Amino acid sequence: MRVGIHSQEDLHEFLREAEIMKNFDHENVVKLLGVTLQREQDSSLPVPLVILPYMKHGDLRRFLIATRYGDIPMFVPYQSLLRFIIDIAAGMDYLSSRGFLHRDLAARNCMLGDDLRVCVADFGMSKKIYSSNYYRQKVAIRVPIKWMAIESLSESVYTTKSDVWSFGVTIWEIVSRGRTPYPGVHNYELLDLLLSGHRLKPPEDCDQKLYEVMRSCWDSEPTRRPDFRELGDTLKGLLSELPELEASQEASYINQGLELAAAGAAAASRDPQTDSGGRWENEYLPSPVGATAARDEEIEDGYLKFITGSAFKGDDNA
Repeated sequence: MRVGIHSQEDLHEFLREAEIMKNFDHENVVKLLGVTLQREQDSSLPVPLVILPYMKHGDLRRFLIATRYGDIPMFVPYQSLLRFIIDIAAGMDYLSSRGFLHRDLAARNCMLGDDLRVCVADFGMSKKIYSSNYYRQKVAIRVPIKWMAIESLSESVYTTKSDVWSFGVTIWEIVSRGRTPYPGVHNYELLDLLLSGHRLKPPEDCDQKLYEVMRSCWDSEPTRRPDFRELGDTLKGLLSELPELEASQEASYINQGLELAAAGAAAASRDPQTDSGGRWENEYLPSPVGATAARDEEIEDGYLKFITGSAFKGDDNA
């Protein structure tokens, strides 16, 4: 658990929240099947481990990076990216309507199922709001700096609207096909940049209307940010303006790409237009070949040890 278990009270609080999470029932939220406690030799407290369904295609960020570099020999169309984003909005609307804060929403924490439905996952930093509408972090933990809202960075305050900010960054990740946000910006520089009005630039080939949705998530005033229900409706409207792709054909195409990738490097070098017996659809373009960009940026996860209050220190590549 990223948040750490420092006392018996922490452990009991986690188990209480796990009991709530166990009852989550939504197609866009990974279901918590159970919790087991593992004893560590050097600790008086057991470490909680969560038991989750197996998600065959892994996390969304790695999937998008693999398609961008050609490890999976396909190109995911814009419509599919929008559907991924809509799935996440639906899952977050469900969680927020139940008073649950995620606090670590990012493409790496969204899982891709067999049916290509995206599910929000990784509740290691999640909190249930009981008597108030916000949560204030009081102990030092590792937090995802580049996905955090201004108020979370400066005051350690988390609300549903800070999850909305993270959702905006997650949209940026998806449209940029897995790139790390704020390229070239060190974690320790980010808060000052955000306070000065700096925001992520639109990814290449990003629709202006979708970028405006992202910008609305990054309003410096949390109350002016849309909620997840509004965001879902807006995104569905944007999808309806695009040419419709046959869902079954799309799923078939992506699954074929995933199967080819699993077959190894030899499969990745095949020509997708000839290797599948004509089953590849014309709406899809093969992934660019010979990508030479360095992958160093993909390794950074944007985490940094966070000290409560407005001061934070650490290695920006942590």
